[in-house]
Amino acid sequence: MAAINLTKEQLQQAMDGDKPVLVDFWAPWCGYCRRIGPAYEKIAEEYCDQLVVAKVSIDEEEQLTQAEQVEIIPTLILYKNGTAVDRVVNPGSKAAMDQFIQQALAK
Repeated sequence: MAAINLTKEQLQQAMDGDKPVLVDFWAPWCGYCRRIGPAYEKIAEEYCDQLVVAKVSIDEEEQLTQAEQVEIIPTLILYKNGTAVDRVVNPGSKAAMDQFIQQALAK
């Protein structure tokens, strides 16, 4: 399953569900965001049973981006029970994303 693009309202609905939600705050003009995109899609496939894996465009959801205090992209935030439990900025690889997810899920 591919990462899904969410609006602020859709993100809130996802956070009301049973699974933790991993969100990639990104922009289509961000070269680094595009570079890690394929690795993030693999994360979406591998973790589809454990997480909702989503993307939020900072250009389309400026208020949400500001509310979550995202200043650098890409930023990944893991939410559990509607609360951000951890974040990572500019993950260097799929392995770094895997490590972040495992540590964040353990919190």
